[in-house]
Amino acid sequence: KAMKKRVHNIILSIFTFVALLIYNNDFLNGNSYNIFITLSFFAIYYFYSKFNTKCSKKTKIYSLILSFILGIVLAIGNIVSKYIYDMPSNIFNYKRVLCVIIMTAGFTALFYKLFEIIIPKLKNVLKLEKNQKMTKKEFLAVMLVILFGNFLYFIRFYPAIMTPDSYYIIHYANNFILSDFHTFGHSWFFGVFFHLGKLIFSNLNSAVAFSIIIQMVCISGLFTIVIRYLYNKGLSRKICLLIAFVYGFTPLFGHYSVTLWRDVMFGTAFASLFVSLYDFVTNKKASKGNVILFIISVLIIMFFRNNGIYIFIFAVPFIIICLKDKRKTMSIICTSLLVFYFIIKGPVFNYFNVAKSKTAEAYSIPLQQMARVVALDYDINNNDKAFLEKLWEYDKVSTNYKNITSDPIKTITNNDVLKNNKKEFVQTYLSLLIKHPRVYIEAYMMETIGYWYPDIIYWATGGESYGMFEEENIYNNPLTPTWYNKFIDDTTTRSLPLSNILWSVGLAFIILLISSFITTFYNKKILLCYIPLFGLWLSIMVATPVFCELRYVYGLFTCMPLLLVMPLIISSKSQ
Repeated sequence: KAMKKRVHNIILSIFTFVALLIYNNDFLNGNSYNIFITLSFFAIYYFYSKFNTKCSKKTKIYSLILSFILGIVLAIGNIVSKYIYDMPSNIFNYKRVLCVIIMTAGFTALFYKLFEIIIPKLKNVLKLEKNQKMTKKEFLAVMLVILFGNFLYFIRFYPAIMTPDSYYIIHYANNFILSDFHTFGHSWFFGVFFHLGKLIFSNLNSAVAFSIIIQMVCISGLFTIVIRYLYNKGLSRKICLLIAFVYGFTPLFGHYSVTLWRDVMFGTAFASLFVSLYDFVTNKKASKGNVILFIISVLIIMFFRNNGIYIFIFAVPFIIICLKDKRKTMSIICTSLLVFYFIIKGPVFNYFNVAKSKTAEAYSIPLQQMARVVALDYDINNNDKAFLEKLWEYDKVSTNYKNITSDPIKTITNNDVLKNNKKEFVQTYLSLLIKHPRVYIEAYMMETIGYWYPDIIYWATGGESYGMFEEENIYNNPLTPTWYNKFIDDTTTRSLPLSNILWSVGLAFIILLISSFITTFYNKKILLCYIPLFGLWLSIMVATPVFCELRYVYGLFTCMPLLLVMPLIISSKSQ
């Protein structure tokens, strides 16, 4: 029996060792003979041999499912990531498929062992305390800590971090242009305080700064509500203060707090929605304050980004099914919010002639998949080609196609043809899918890889810039010396060890997966809190225009402290 166990551990160690070599591009080259890499095999074998765990069947099942998901994500992502910047080519040949299988097996075995060890031990990690309710003074103090941290970035990028999207928002607000391309909800929110700032300061830069200060106050207030809720639930004062410092001083949150994007408030609302849903799940009665928080969070999500409505619609069935004791109340609230949304987006928008966003924006991935077939020069029948020639400037498809973004293809797409010929579009899409499924899969993986694979680096925030419109002379005018500016700018670097952890979208998704699995292991009802985040992720996975845009899933990052502490809170309650 001991020999059988030893052989079993050796086999697992070999698979994991080879998987790591393939993952790091060290297999069958000079690096694989490096003495330290060779010694890592014995470290892996020691790990498998030393930690012999006895755990429940439930733990084994949860560990196996989660480990397999992580294993296949890392294996496929590792292969695909090697070709995202190359010219279009076939990726998955027999050799690479074999590499995926070996890496999946090796990583699944490794993660399975880790989760078998970790999950049962979570009960002893955190002890909830019987805290008194956070006072108004304490609430204000925490909020000021977050605001102060954000202010350090505000003075560096005064009046705001702005990109082309930001300047369009300013232009729309300044000229009262009614458009939903840069969501009407955010434009309205920004515009009210922008015009108030113009009235007070008679200066466009100061008006933008005034609006950004209001944004900082709002997000710091929502973050403080999250911290207060955790504190009142028994999370220790030290951990709550740590979370406050994370929200206030972490470079990611510091930069985003002063960035003029709709994604900032949109992403922040997911954190407040998370705790409101947690309160609904864990308390028999829905408090008035929590209902208000829920409504505010949902309104921000629905009106600040165009995919927000789909996220809420995705979440509504789970809310009504899971909250059995509040089903009538939540049905009324959710229905009312949906009716309000569609009245605003329908009759109200039509009455005021609010311009709608372009159709092509929602078809990013299908357009990208079809374009890859053309770029790889596959045979296309005459009927399909005839439609594609109407849809695109066909001769430009091969040169415009980029693996990681659909924007170049959308620029040559005839939006009217797409809008008025949806049946023919679907027929052509399915026709090419049947003939070239592998091409579609590769195109999809390349277009979405940054949202599920952690080892991707892409820009995450902007910096200093100048206005795009002559009538709005808006520009960055830092209030700080050069050395200070350089220090703040260097906080976004990815060159330091472990620094990419703060900015990795794929890692945020993996943490979401692990947190939701472990939390539901102890209490399945808590899964409801994670549903909006999965909805956010899925909404990007079906319509992303670019392979790794952090701001699109900023909600995963604002909820990160919750994702990290929630399994500990739930497991500690299960003791």
